[in-house]
Amino acid sequence: MPLSTTVIGSFPKPVYLKIPDWFRTTYSGPFTEQHNLFLQQSSEYDREEAIKRATKDIVGIQTEAGIDVITDGEIRRESYILHFCRGLNGFDFHNLFSKVCRDGAITTDVPRIVGEVSLRQGDPWVWKEWRASQDLASVPMKITLPGPMTIINSTEDQFYGDEKLLGRVLARIINSEIQAIVHAGCKNIHVDEPVMMRYPDQALEYGIDQLSSCFDGVSAPDVVKTVHLCCGYPNYLDQEDYKKADKDVCMRLAHKLDAAGFDEISIEDAHRHNNLTLFKHFKTSKIVLGSVKIASSRVESVEEIRQRLQEVLTVLPPERLIVAPDCGLGFLPTEIARKKLCNMVQAAKSLP
Repeated sequence: MPLSTTVIGSFPKPVYLKIPDWFRTTYSGPFTEQHNLFLQQSSEYDREEAIKRATKDIVGIQTEAGIDVITDGEIRRESYILHFCRGLNGFDFHNLFSKVCRDGAITTDVPRIVGEVSLRQGDPWVWKEWRASQDLASVPMKITLPGPMTIINSTEDQFYGDEKLLGRVLARIINSEIQAIVHAGCKNIHVDEPVMMRYPDQALEYGIDQLSSCFDGVSAPDVVKTVHLCCGYPNYLDQEDYKKADKDVCMRLAHKLDAAGFDEISIEDAHRHNNLTLFKHFKTSKIVLGSVKIASSRVESVEEIRQRLQEVLTVLPPERLIVAPDCGLGFLPTEIARKKLCNMVQAAKSLP
């Protein structure tokens, strides 16, 4: 049978969708401030109409490419992390803090945590966004959420003063969102935790356990629990000298991740191939294999993608291999993203 395919999260925003995000380098100043201004100057009705149109377009591209499990492209989000944090109490998005993030990979202005973190409306809300997007699609749509370590590293805590405590608070909130998403009928839930690749000691000490607790109570066999690890984005498309996470970290985390109860582990492999030995460490989890680059405008050929998949299939059975891009596609021009997805699907469907 052919290999299954999916995507990770973000998709390039159509030009008519004026939501500022960190992929769009044409904006001056911190993109969080730009997004604040956008929210002030646009009406909720106009935003939602544009988001609906963009979602339809992005769903169409993925469906036509033949992707089995799609996303809504995260097009309503200025970033997958900060959009979620805007739904929480305790965050100050107006008095930003300059922070070195991702183990020195980037310095950026981030919101501050200045009070007790809780759901802003008192009840989970992400399920509503998933439902609105899934209603526009004829194939299964996953929902993506940021993990505790990634939220903490992407904001400045000036209230708790204890990363473990804050991580537990965030894990409980994420769990309440996931429970509501499952209740709404979503079968594919994906949590992004790239910061684990930057801080493996913390990941092994408490991060993986907190990430696992985000899925507490999710026991239905038809609900797929996915976690995504990545090595980081560049500052611009086709940049080659950006600071990546050490790919050997995956080897350190593999055993504990495999035993943590996740169904799928999403790993980058296209921008630099992993040693095949890595995949042998995953005894039960499926691997979502990054098979096209998301920071390069060069479109990988079908044969190039197929050849790497064949190599991985020498150590993983086909029922435990899923094909995807390395990470979100937000940096890529839409037509290049489309071509990469089409070639990726063609390669996946031609195997094993």
